[in-house]
This record gives sequence, C-alpha cells and structure tokens, in this order.
Amino acid sequence: MQKFKSKTNQTELRSLVLLLVALFAVCGLGVAQALLVPPNSQQIFKLQNTVSLKGLSNAAGNAEETRYTFETELKINSVWNQGEDQLLEVSFSGNRVSAPGMNHQIERTISQIPDRPFYISLVQGQPEQVLAHTGRDQSLLNLERGIASLLQLRFDGSEELDVSGRCRVAYNVKSSTRVEKTKSECALWDLRVNYHPEEALGVSQLSQEQVNYELSAEGGLLRAESVETHRLTLAAKPDVGSTVQSILLLQHASQGSEEVQQLAVSSLEAAIESMLEWYRVFQLEADVDSSISELQQQNLEKLLAQAEDQLQAENVGKSSLALLYVELLPLARLTKQPQLEKLLENHEKLLPQLVDLLGAVQTFDAHNATFSHLYSDAATSTQHLELLEKYLQSLAVATHPERRIVEHLFGLLKVDAPKKQSALRESIIQTLATLTRQSGFEGNDLLLQQVREFLLEGLGSKQPALYIRALQNLQDVATIEALLEQAQTRQEPNLSVAALQALKAFPPRSFNSSHRQQFESIFYQRQRRYDSSARTLALDVLLAMRPTAAQLGHILDYLCSTDRQFEIKTYVLQKLRMLAELCPRFRGMFSSELAKRSKVNNYHVLGQKGLTTVLSRQLSQSPAFNESLLSTQEVQQGILKRGSVEFLLKAGHAQASSFKLGIYTAGLGAVVGDGDASDENDPIPADDALDSGESVTAGMEISVQGSQLRPLIFFTGQTELMGHVWGGTASDSTPAYQATTLAQDHEHYIVLASGASLHWRVLGARSVDLNGKVEFSLWNRNAQTEIQQNTGSAVLGHVAVGFTYAKLVQDFSLRHEPKLSLQADLDFYSGIKLCMQLQRPEQLLTQTSTRSVFLQEVERSYAKHVHSTINYRTPGCTFALNQKNNEMCNLIFSDQ
Repeated sequence: MQKFKSKTNQTELRSLVLLLVALFAVCGLGVAQALLVPPNSQQIFKLQNTVSLKGLSNAAGNAEETRYTFETELKINSVWNQGEDQLLEVSFSGNRVSAPGMNHQIERTISQIPDRPFYISLVQGQPEQVLAHTGRDQSLLNLERGIASLLQLRFDGSEELDVSGRCRVAYNVKSSTRVEKTKSECALWDLRVNYHPEEALGVSQLSQEQVNYELSAEGGLLRAESVETHRLTLAAKPDVGSTVQSILLLQHASQGSEEVQQLAVSSLEAAIESMLEWYRVFQLEADVDSSISELQQQNLEKLLAQAEDQLQAENVGKSSLALLYVELLPLARLTKQPQLEKLLENHEKLLPQLVDLLGAVQTFDAHNATFSHLYSDAATSTQHLELLEKYLQSLAVATHPERRIVEHLFGLLKVDAPKKQSALRESIIQTLATLTRQSGFEGNDLLLQQVREFLLEGLGSKQPALYIRALQNLQDVATIEALLEQAQTRQEPNLSVAALQALKAFPPRSFNSSHRQQFESIFYQRQRRYDSSARTLALDVLLAMRPTAAQLGHILDYLCSTDRQFEIKTYVLQKLRMLAELCPRFRGMFSSELAKRSKVNNYHVLGQKGLTTVLSRQLSQSPAFNESLLSTQEVQQGILKRGSVEFLLKAGHAQASSFKLGIYTAGLGAVVGDGDASDENDPIPADDALDSGESVTAGMEISVQGSQLRPLIFFTGQTELMGHVWGGTASDSTPAYQATTLAQDHEHYIVLASGASLHWRVLGARSVDLNGKVEFSLWNRNAQTEIQQNTGSAVLGHVAVGFTYAKLVQDFSLRHEPKLSLQADLDFYSGIKLCMQLQRPEQLLTQTSTRSVFLQEVERSYAKHVHSTINYRTPGCTFALNQKNNEMCNLIFSDQ
C-alpha cells in the first residue's frame, strides 16, 4: 500500500512539473509574439550610449577615465501594423554628446542630425530593414541600425543577423518580463584588413555582448541594455593593448500624446514602396565608417625631410629607427608610384633605409617604384643590385603582398638580364618562394602551380642547393616527397643536409607515418651512411612529430649502440634533456623510458664526451617580451661544423622565430683539427671519415621570421682561407647583416552594437645590426671570434572608436633594444679546446600610451589627452651553457 502511494505521489509530481513547464512555455510564447511597441501608438524612449577606452597597464595615467556619452530622445510611432508585421517611424530630438573634463562634465549640443525620421520594418515581430534618407552619413545610418537591432528579441534560436553581422546567440528567459541575450562570434567583430599568420606576432581579441530586456506585463519594451566589451592585446605581451566598452541603453520614458497617422496600404511591402522616393532600404548589418581610420593630411616627403637624421645608417640596430619605420608605414602604403619614385631620387643617401621601408609597404606602386629607380637590366650598377637585394629581403618578410608583385617576380626569372646577375636572381627566387607561401594561394591556383613546378625543375639544374632553399621558403606539402628524395639519394653531403633543413622548416603536421619511417631511416642509417648534420636534422623532425613512448625508447637505445659518432650521441642526449626541461609531458615520458633501460641509464652512456651543445635559454620575460634563445653548436673534430643561434618570441604555447643566424664549415679539420682518438684497425669507421675529402668551406645563413635569405660564403678552398688569415681581412668588426624589417602587421575593424566603428592597427619593426670579427693565429695555434647583435624593436598600436560627433583614440608604443654578444675562443696548440661565452647587457623596455577623447562636428569642439609612460629594466647576465664548456673555458684562461 505504501509503495502504491509513493508511486502516486511521484506521478502527481511529474504531472505538476510538466504542467509548470508547459505554462512557462506558453507565457514565453505569448511574450515572444507580442510587439515591443504597441500597434497604433506613440512611445517616448531615452537613448544613451556610453563608450569608454581603458588601457591595460597599471600606469598612473590609466586611472583617468576616457569616455564619451551620446544622449537623445526617440519618438517612436507605429505607423503601420498587420498581425506581427509592423513599420515604426523613429525621430531624434535633444541630441547631445558629453565627456569628462578636468573638473566637470563637458557637454555639447548636436544640431546637425536632420529632423527627418527613419523607419524600421518588422516581420513577424523582428526587425528586418531600416529605411533611411539617402543624405544621411554612414555613422548615423549605423546608429539607426543599432537602434533597430535592440528590438530583436526571439527567445530561442542560435543565430541572428543584426548591426554586428551574423552572431551566435543564447537566450536566458529569467521570467515572463525579464530576458537575457548573450551574443558571441559576430561577423563584424573581426573585419580583418591585414593579419600576421604567426600567432606570436599577432594579436588577441576577447569580445562579448550581453543584452538585458525588461518587458511590461503586456509584452511592451520598458528597457533594453546592451553591454559590449572588446579586449584587444598583443599576443606576445597580453598586458599591452586596450579595453573598449560600449553600453547602449534604450529606456522607456512615457507614452506619447500625439495621434499616430496610419499608412493606408494593405501590406508592409506597399508601405515601404510608398517611401522610396525619399528613402533607401538598408539591411541591419552595418558597414564600417571609414572616416574612423582616415589619416591626417600629411605628406610623406615632408615627414622624411623632418626625420632625415633618424634615417641615417648609424641608427640601424636602434629602436628609434624601428619606431620611425612603423610611423611612416601607414602613409607610405597610401602613396602612389610617381611620388615614391621622386622620394628615391631626392634621397639617394638614404636608399638603404628607404628600400627596407618600401619592402614593408607591399603595394604594387612601391614595388614598381623600387624597380623603376634601381633596375636597368644588364646596365644596373653593383650598388643598385645590392639595394635591390636589400629590398627583396625586406619584401620577403611581407605577410600580405599584392598578387601582382608575385607575378612580376616570377616573370623576371624568364628575362635574360637577371640570369647573368646570379646574386639578384637567387634573391628573387628566395623571395618569390616566401611570398607565394605567405599569400596563402589555394592548392589549385595557377600561379602556385607554376612557382612549384619551376622550383622542382631547378632540382635537376647545376645549382640544386639554390632551389632546395627556395622549397624551404615555399613549404608546399606537395614538395615533401621531392625533398625526401633529395635527402636520401644525393651523395653530396651539403645537398642532403640542405634538403633535410628544408623539411625541418615544415610544420610537423605536414608529415605522415611514411615520412616518419624515412626520417628514421636517415637517422639510424638503415639504408646507407649519412652526413652527421643530416642525421641530427632528421632527429629534429622526428622529435617535432611528438614521438610515442616506444619511439622515444628506440632513440634512447641508440645511445648505447656501436655507432662511434660521439658528437651525434651528445647531440641526441642534449636535445632530449632540453625538451624535457621545456615540456612537462615529454619530461615524464623521458624519465619513464630512461628508467626502463639500465644499459642507457648509467654514467658510461650518459656522460658523453662530445663537445656538441644544444640548449635553450630565456632571454627576457614579463614585464618585457617573452623571448628565448635556442642555440645548437654541432662540433666535429673539435671545431664547429654547423651552428645556429635562433631568437624565439613566445606567446602562450605559440612561438615564432624572429631571427636565426647559422654558421657552417667543412674541411677545417685539415687545418686545425686532430680528429677523434680512435683505433685505426677498427673495422667501423667514424662518420668523420666520410667528410675527409671535403674542400675547405665556410659561410653564414640568415633567416628572418622564417624567411631564408641568400647565404653568405666566407671562403671556398684552403687558398682563399689562407688569404684571409695572412691578410687579417676579418680581424676588424665587419657588418654581416643590417636591415629594418616588419614584424607585427595587423589591422582590423569592429562594428559595435551602437553602430560605432572601431579601428585597430598594430605595426612592429625590428632593426638589426649584426657584425662580427675573427682573429686567427697559426703561430700560436688559436683563434678568437666575436659576434655582436644589436637589435632595436618598436611596436606601435592605434585604437580609434566613435562616430561622427565623438571619438576616442589610444596610441601606444613599445621600444626595446635587446643586445647579445657571443665570443668563442679556440685553442688548438695541444688538442682542441673551445670556450664560448654568451652575454646579454642590461635591457630597457619603454612603454608609452596616450588616450584622447574628441567631441567634434559640434558647436565648440573639445579634446582631452591622458599620457602615461612605464620603464621596465632587465639586468644583464652571462648565460651558463654547459659543464663541458665551463671546463674548457677554465683550461683556456687558466694562465690569465
């Protein structure tokens, strides 16, 4: 009996719940179907829009508020109704705009908004179109669209189209008179003009909007409030940027007393048709008001004349030049070819700096102006050829070049003159490959196919290394098989290494299991013997592909193999330890697999005797940029065979290579090396023996933001080397690379719920002065090398938001001058001793911000500015490399 009673109670409870749900749904449905503005009525509303701009840092100036408020009274007449269809007539009155002053509120009356009303058409109770006078300005039209969008209340659905474009929406019906709507992922919140494909060099945006509605018991609108926030920051420095908040409030004030004349037509379409003589029909989705991003009337020639001192060559490597560079760039992008040609003619002494600027401009006008001024086919002077190369190197960093530039460079390769200008031709090929990748062409794009085919055909030419490097810049997955074939079939070590270096540049996701097997075959030498650099590069790719525990175990097993290339084993061990330091997941797997292998986990194996070094060091971190250094020094026979120093900018889990310097040598063991001490009767020769026939060679490779430049060759052959030694030609500091290139390059618009337009632009530049010197003594059997890199970086951000009568602006800048020096001392008097010292002096990062409010197009204009400056200092340091290097340094300097 008790069980039956319990069942009855449960059944009654379930029925009651279902009844309440149904009742709530009916109430909700009833509210949804009711018109927010009652038919045939006149309603008076107060409209207020407050837009504020806040900085993100804790500087004293950021405490002051920068905002404007627009207020008006809306008279809304329902002039036509039929069922759930409706036509509303909306008129403005009492328009004013205000902003906080020094001690009191500054208010200005707006007299220029026309008296003519605008109209909103509603279909099934939802706003669909706006009818506005053709003479209205874009900013005012967007405001009218924003007012119409506030009337969109559906209670259900996942998508809506309003003033912000198509948005994802979610409704929360709190009661029969209170509803909350959340908007996200609106199309007009991210109207990109330019953006950087590298996440670390890009920007971060967090946007959201919430609209709260209060309704009368009959379903009429009492209050609608939209609170919208956009947080805009640098990806690499999240504490730099702006927060823009817009509050749009529509508050019911009273019911009007005027009689509303109704349109005597039978349909909504007919009502709209009756007004088309004076009005145009517009959709709810807004258009950007381009006046928000207009540059002030400026002349590039005049600005250059004023900044001539800053553009001198001695400022390369300083933040002042980098800052000037990004200040000039927006105006340079608007300048046409004739004016740019005139600039080049009038400033011959500044050409090295100007071609860097024009490369960053990325317009066809700038491209044509540069070639028109500098290139004269076969008659081009050596100086102009060098400047053209410099222009191409700057252009190669571009992220959004005009297609016509890519087509022009491809066409140049078919002309006879560049074929005889080998250095220019190679730079054209490298730049063409990089721009083709940066342009993001579709796989079936004809230009991409032509460039790819041209480069693949070049693999069979007399200069295959040139085309392999170009394929590294192209990074087209369709060329992976061709590069793997080059890596595995080429007998020349330099070509096999170049192919693997190109493959290493590809994103790891580009490779599949078949590719992994081929990389393993190279590293483990399953088919044939490979150059040591080829093997280490294959290992880099395998580790980038995130090995499983079993695959990592095989790599660890290699450490106790019979392979006598101890430098490779040292490389493997140091690479694994470095990754374990950087990644907790990898560290756990590494420790676990190592613990399983007693043959590996002992001093005999883990105490490798090689001099090869692989390490990562933190250069700077918050409050400065999060930058690190990745250094690889592959040693053979006691001397450097292949080394690289790469600077990485990090943003969360993303990172981007900002600059990479590589040094390669071959055959120097015959001059200073003594090889590995080994048993001559050993039937298995060390890999070093494979390189015994190489000619003496040395050179430098430079990569700027992932774009590989034409390599610089120091010498080829022992005769040329001895000429440098006896002549002392490198004993003085010699520039190796001097340029100012584009870093951050982002621009986009946002349309707010009020219809106001927001413009956001971020430009960054790096000015690099890389120089070095070498002192070599055969008598004392020692050598000293010093490499100095001076870098000046600057980031300039600009945020502007507003409409015709008010505007907020923030301009912020970051200036930074990181420097780094690498000194290497080599003593080969008795045995080989190599000591490397890596040092970074004190760094200063300066952050400035100016926020402004403008009341404009009113009876008396008003402006207010708030300035702030913050300095961050990072102490200098000498980086610890490894214990082996410490021991070598102690031996070399023991007598000093």
